[in-house]
Amino acid sequence: MNDLRLSIRQTYAQIGIRTHRASQDIHSNKGDLSIQQPQAKMDIQQPGGELTIDSSAAWTALGIGPNLEWTNFIYSQSKSIALQAIARIVEEGNRMAQITNPRNAFADLAKDVYFRENPVEYVGEASYFNVKVHYQPRAPIINIEPQKPQIQYTPNKPEVQYNPGSIEMYLQQKNSINIQVSQYDLYK
Repeated sequence: MNDLRLSIRQTYAQIGIRTHRASQDIHSNKGDLSIQQPQAKMDIQQPGGELTIDSSAAWTALGIGPNLEWTNFIYSQSKSIALQAIARIVEEGNRMAQITNPRNAFADLAKDVYFRENPVEYVGEASYFNVKVHYQPRAPIINIEPQKPQIQYTPNKPEVQYNPGSIEMYLQQKNSINIQVSQYDLYK
């Protein structure tokens, strides 16, 4: 016995999607940087020092200084001169008292008086130590005015390039329906 058999076969449609991503290129150049440092303003002043020369002791030693100092110079010698004179008088008296001395003591004393130097010194010792030199230095005056650095920065714009993406859609497989009728024998 033959029967009819119905066969239905179906395939679905397939959609394909192909995408391309978007891309972005960014390129940035370095900025321009300028730094300048002006020199500091500097003012230096050096006042002159003070030189003091005191030569009054030298003038007094030469005997041509102030009258009061010269008189004091002579007066300072008077005590020792007086003591020396007393000692000399005692010595001369002792010499005159020696009667056993065969020489003439009075003639020797007269000779000594004739050649005796004056004990008073009217001038002092000539020396460079009599000149006093004093120098008073002065500190320098220093004024420094610092200057700020001049910094200038100029940025450069970045170069941005955008590449848009894309989507491509297509039919990868068509849909279909296949219907068939065939003979079918149940006992075979």
